[in-house]
Amino acid sequence: MKKMISWMLCIMLMLTAACACAETAEPFFGTFAGIEWSFSSGVGAWSTDLRILEDGSFAGEFHDSEMGESAETYPNGTVYGCSFTGTMSLAETVDENTWKIRVDTLTMDEGQVPEAIDDGIRYVTTEPYGISAGDEMLLYKPGTPVEALPEELVFWAHVMDQENPPAALETWFLCSAKNESGFVGFAAEPAVGMINPWVDLTAEELLAESGLSFGVPEGAKNVIYRYLPSQGLAEMQFTIDGDEFCARILPVALEEGQLMNISGMYFAWEYEEPVTVGRCPGTIGQAQTGSEDWVELCQWYDLVPGLMYSLSVSTTDLDGLDLTAVAEQVYVPVQGEV
Repeated sequence: MKKMISWMLCIMLMLTAACACAETAEPFFGTFAGIEWSFSSGVGAWSTDLRILEDGSFAGEFHDSEMGESAETYPNGTVYGCSFTGTMSLAETVDENTWKIRVDTLTMDEGQVPEAIDDGIRYVTTEPYGISAGDEMLLYKPGTPVEALPEELVFWAHVMDQENPPAALETWFLCSAKNESGFVGFAAEPAVGMINPWVDLTAEELLAESGLSFGVPEGAKNVIYRYLPSQGLAEMQFTIDGDEFCARILPVALEEGQLMNISGMYFAWEYEEPVTVGRCPGTIGQAQTGSEDWVELCQWYDLVPGLMYSLSVSTTDLDGLDLTAVAEQVYVPVQGEV
């Protein structure tokens, strides 16, 4: 009889615990109602975006526009991407600021064509970038000290992109050491508007729209041109030997010797020194974004036409990289050769 009572008590405790888990699972993920999660470089033409529901299920999309990856049958470039769904669960509470989240399932949506060409663009379905089934990700809440984040993943939280980087997270941050990724959680905007204010253009369209043009460096691949009409900011993205470069031009009136950071990167630049690009004075500096990752930034100003230039690169190896030489090829003097 005592054994029977003991077994009944055990069963009751197990059922109580199961109910408690069921009750706490939904409120936990319900905290993220209305939050959009995005994994992106901030300056690139790619991103993985998620929406997590109250029950831990999620849906997302990945896209990567490679406008320079073209051929005769698809002259307007290639777009890689997919849509997907999955489920998450709370694996562990690490501390008052941190939780371990398990990605239980991830499935590509049905009906996606492996490859197709439409309106001069090649569309290729590929797996999402930055998230995978079986991964255990770390979730940090707003207010978490930035120094508590994994050093190699701080870059993806985009705190260092700000001119005055905060000491604590201002948003939710979901990151994966396995996939070397980080999703920043933003409250969804209720107003309907342009999601991406950047406009993808060809070099010819950019010149016609803005009057601005870039030189394409030797060996550059995956060249993409974009324009931000609200600011008059032109951008060219490209890769050389796997390193990602971003060049920008902004018409702006500055005093002689004055520079303006238009790169969108606000690091504490190290080893900063003066350089000359073409006839224009400027500076070059470096910053370490992780244990092995570096960014280097070259800036220069053309006083006569009033154009501010920047060229940045993300790399794991600065040895042998001459960013000023690349800048010389990017710079196209508006007043002609000198």
